[in-house]
Amino acid sequence: MSKLSLKLQAKSLKEMAARKPYTKKLAGFEYSVLPKVYKGSTDTELFCKILKIKKGQDVWDIGTGTGLIALSAKQKGARYVLATDLNPDAIKNAKENSKLLGLRIDVRQADVFGSINKKVDIITFNPPFTNQVAKQRHEISFWDKDHKTLRRFFSGMPKHLKPNGKAFVAWSSFGDVKKLRKIGKECGFILKEVGKQKGKRGFVYYVFEVIY
Repeated sequence: MSKLSLKLQAKSLKEMAARKPYTKKLAGFEYSVLPKVYKGSTDTELFCKILKIKKGQDVWDIGTGTGLIALSAKQKGARYVLATDLNPDAIKNAKENSKLLGLRIDVRQADVFGSINKKVDIITFNPPFTNQVAKQRHEISFWDKDHKTLRRFFSGMPKHLKPNGKAFVAWSSFGDVKKLRKIGKECGFILKEVGKQKGKRGFVYYVFEVIY
């Protein structure tokens, strides 16, 4: 983790808290972004691009933010899409975008899997990349002390997948890809790169399939 990337994240979080609602275009969508919600960027766009859905599949998007990845899954033919987030502002935002775009998804507040007892065909997770304490609720978009949220995702993922189900996780070069692979290995998984895209500031974003 470079001092530059941490400084940029802190600036973005400050702006996130202070901004007014606005409309953004990304990944073929025009959607609403509310205060204290991650607006979506290269990582979101990459996830929407590489996500392949077979008609009738069930999808669970964790850390949904504005709901864009979940809405992309629904647009691509998913039968049912569950979108969860711990941030109540993100829940409000994802519900708003579901109505705005006319794509019906089930939006619920939960910490990773929470107490939800569902099995799906595909799980997507765009987690916080940085080992840093989140002191305010919206900071969980970027910061996760000791990567505890990521570890909860890995530990709970297998019991929420149907047979032959697949799980995908995003990451970034500023979040230390070696660290992600190390945590995955400790939890019994191998990470297979299925997408890669360079962002405006030179950071590289990835999507990995979780193999077990």
